[in-house]
Amino acid sequence: MGDEQTEFKKEMKQWLRAHGLGYRWVAEQCGVSEITVRNWMSQKNIPPLKEQLLKRVMVQLPSVSCSTQMGVMSGVSVQTSFSLTVQLESSMYNRLAARAAADGTTMEQMVASAIARLVSASDGNAPTVSTRKVLLPGE
Repeated sequence: MGDEQTEFKKEMKQWLRAHGLGYRWVAEQCGVSEITVRNWMSQKNIPPLKEQLLKRVMVQLPSVSCSTQMGVMSGVSVQTSFSLTVQLESSMYNRLAARAAADGTTMEQMVASAIARLVSASDGNAPTVSTRKVLLPGE
């Protein structure tokens, strides 16, 4: 394994710790199993496209250790900087997904609308609502 990849793996482990994320999250981002990620991190090389994806995600979601708020509600953790990442336990995710579907919207739109309502309630203005997803490159 090259020194460059070894250094990237070390950097990625630190970044994951800073964000309270684990190998399961990496697996979800890359569309692979958690075991595959564990193998990458311990002995195998990370495939070039997956490494590019992870580097891009790490840049788009900068370290936010001092602005992280955890444990607002059981099953929910929120990390903020100039973006917002919400991690949900599967039961909470399923409840919200069902609610969004019942309302005829996506979860991203539902959460963005809720945030817009919070902001407009505090300042009396109706903000613009936008959502953004990180897209995975195909292999």
